[in-house]
Amino acid sequence: MTAEIPMFQHNTKQAHQLMRSAIPLMVKLNIPPTPYNYGIWYEYASNKTPKLNQVVDRALRRFGSLPAFVSRELFHEFLLPEEFQQASKQGIALKDLAVNLETDTAVVSRELKKFNHTVQQSKKVLKNASDPAQIERLAFLLEQGTFQANQAIEQFERSLSAAQEELASLRSELSNVKKSTELDAMTLLANEKGFERSLFSLVPHAEDDLTLLLIDIDDLHGINQEYGNKVGTSLIKYIAKLLSGHLPEHSFLARLNGGRFAVLLSETELSVASKLAESLRQEVATQKIRYRNTKTLLRPVSVSIGVATLFGDESPTELVERAQHYLLYAKRSGKNCIAHHE
Repeated sequence: MTAEIPMFQHNTKQAHQLMRSAIPLMVKLNIPPTPYNYGIWYEYASNKTPKLNQVVDRALRRFGSLPAFVSRELFHEFLLPEEFQQASKQGIALKDLAVNLETDTAVVSRELKKFNHTVQQSKKVLKNASDPAQIERLAFLLEQGTFQANQAIEQFERSLSAAQEELASLRSELSNVKKSTELDAMTLLANEKGFERSLFSLVPHAEDDLTLLLIDIDDLHGINQEYGNKVGTSLIKYIAKLLSGHLPEHSFLARLNGGRFAVLLSETELSVASKLAESLRQEVATQKIRYRNTKTLLRPVSVSIGVATLFGDESPTELVERAQHYLLYAKRSGKNCIAHHE
């Protein structure tokens, strides 16, 4: 059986009609003509997948468009057949698993079919059977058939159990591969891609209580020049660990680039987030960081922080831009301070 992508399930005439509907939508909304977007908007125009249309409509109301990674995820979730979604290694393992299950299913099916035939034949014979030897022979055949069928079923159960374990392992591997692409190798925090995914997933459900902190190590370039890049790298790791240890349980922390970090605080109003930002600033400013495990202290280290809370139907991009604006204001105000909307 060959799985088909929905776009190829219509005849040529239907496909042309749907594309004539989809392309103007893409142009109107300034959607880039990528393969993912063509697939999404073709399916959207067909109205065959109501859930997809609901998700797209909600995203359009919220963001005004569809971010590239959202289109890609929607394509994989709603349009791409399951077997095409696997990475090559997992796909091969899954194919082998399917072949084994097919074989085991055929075996148990064959044994049960044989047993069913034996039972039906025995019922016919038993209607007129009177010879004890004949009855004993039928009982033996039924007993033998029952044993063989039971053996096949037990083997199939073991195969199913093993398949479940292997599938769980494959899903775990795929999840780890996905996570690794969103991980910052230096700090083991989420990277910019991971931050973007988290931000776009939180915004649609937030109601003026999602706050973003942008935290930047002051004069990291000067520290690198004065002490060397290795010290700068160690400092970034140190600040990452420090921030991790002083954030609320349900916050999300990512390293974006250089010495810049992002913190997402769900269900947190501006006043609460501002107090947290100030405590983080003070915590960093009071640190006495030693140089290369010696008694020599680094010059004082500080951070500047921009704080922005989601407003109304503000998009994720607009939220980030406001936080960046406040961070820049904090930098221009002398660094080692926080800035936010009054």
